[in-house]
Amino acid sequence: MVCCGVLVGLSVLSVLSPAAGGRIKNLPKIINFLQNNYLDGDQFAVVINVPAEKCSTRIKPDQNFLPDDSALKVKCAMNSTVRVYRGQQLMGAKQKPNNEMSSYHPEYLLLIQSNPPENASYDPLLKKLLDKDKHGCVVFYTYKSPCVNTCSTPEGAYSILPALDMLRNHKGPKAFVFRKVWKRSVGSVEGKDAQPRPLWHCYRHGRRAYATMSVWDNYESQLRWEANIMAMNARVRLYRCDGGRCVRCVYENEADGRCMHPVDL
Repeated sequence: MVCCGVLVGLSVLSVLSPAAGGRIKNLPKIINFLQNNYLDGDQFAVVINVPAEKCSTRIKPDQNFLPDDSALKVKCAMNSTVRVYRGQQLMGAKQKPNNEMSSYHPEYLLLIQSNPPENASYDPLLKKLLDKDKHGCVVFYTYKSPCVNTCSTPEGAYSILPALDMLRNHKGPKAFVFRKVWKRSVGSVEGKDAQPRPLWHCYRHGRRAYATMSVWDNYESQLRWEANIMAMNARVRLYRCDGGRCVRCVYENEADGRCMHPVDL
């Protein structure tokens, strides 16, 4: 099948190399380090603020990368009732149950309020971490992409987008990264306002290639996620990283299909 004048099978892809990470030259290596050391379930997020030189050279993070934030200490805190770890150069969170029907997502706990809600004052952990080194290298990594209906939608009740302005204003290199695309429904639109649902959609696939990809079962959710990707990237450069590779989610004002769909990078 031909899409937008480019053969789908072309291998002209734009996978982020270690030298093209928006001044984070070793972003794939950093993500692998965070994934291998701190992953504990599929609902977790961590954010780091390290000296900029640790991201400006082609170093491979080792045990000296975050010397004060050991994996054991971080995981113990994230598995406590608080579900939040507060460290020197790393902060992390896991999903925190709210009631039988809902929970606070890790991104919310790090970006909005670390101890919700109970009339507690707002306590954004990201702000505390950014203030420790205003020119440091900041990487926000969440295993699953922020949910479509609330976290990543600008007008969502628990939207994280206003909090991402903290990253936009940060002077050092920064990136927001997710690993897996979470296809979360926002509800179908019925009647005359419903969007026509095609079987396939044409998406950017790197800098020069395009590809056709199947449409989600819930087309409204897919359209919303594409708009949310653009809104997030307007505040901080957005990436998807998996298997030692990273791709930019937006290039030339178009969302990359690999950030839209759960495909291999």
